[in-house]
Amino acid sequence: MSDDSTAVAPVRDEQGRLLPGHPGLPGSGRPRGTSQSDLVRKLIEPHRQALIERALKLTESADPFAAANGLRICLERLAPAPKQEAERIEVPGLAEAGTFAGKCDAVIRAVSNGDISAEAGERVLRLLDVYRKAHETDALEARIVALEAARAPLTINAPAADGGDLV
Repeated sequence: MSDDSTAVAPVRDEQGRLLPGHPGLPGSGRPRGTSQSDLVRKLIEPHRQALIERALKLTESADPFAAANGLRICLERLAPAPKQEAERIEVPGLAEAGTFAGKCDAVIRAVSNGDISAEAGERVLRLLDVYRKAHETDALEARIVALEAARAPLTINAPAADGGDLV
C-alpha cells in the first residue's frame, strides 16, 4: 500500500545525476560551523584598537626582540607581503619531446642550463605528472570499455525438456 503523501522524491534525474538538495551535493546537508580563524577574529575585534596601540608601543621598547615583533606585526598589517606572480617560462625542447620522459628531460636540462629556475622546473614537472596521470586514466578507461564490449554475454543452457543431460 503506497500513500502519495509519504512518497519519497527521486534523488536522480533521467541521466542519473543527483538532483539539487540531495545530501551528497555541495551546499546541501548540515551547515558549516564557524572556522577557528573566524572565531579568533570575533574575539579580537573588540580589542583591535588596544592591540594596535600595544604593537606600536612595542616598537619603542628598549627590548630589541619586543620592538622587532611590534614592528613586524604593524608592517604585516599595513603592507602584507605581495603574492608571487606567475612566472612565464619557456622550456627549450619541451614541445618537441615525444614522450613524458623526454619532456621531463627537457625541463631538467632547462633548469641545469639556467634557462628556468629550479622552482619553475619543479612546478612544470608536477604539472606534467598530473597530465600523465590523466592520460593514463583515459587509456585505462578505454581499455576497460573495449574489454567489456568484447566479452561475450554469459549463456546458461536450460535443462532438456525430457529431463536429459545438458547439451
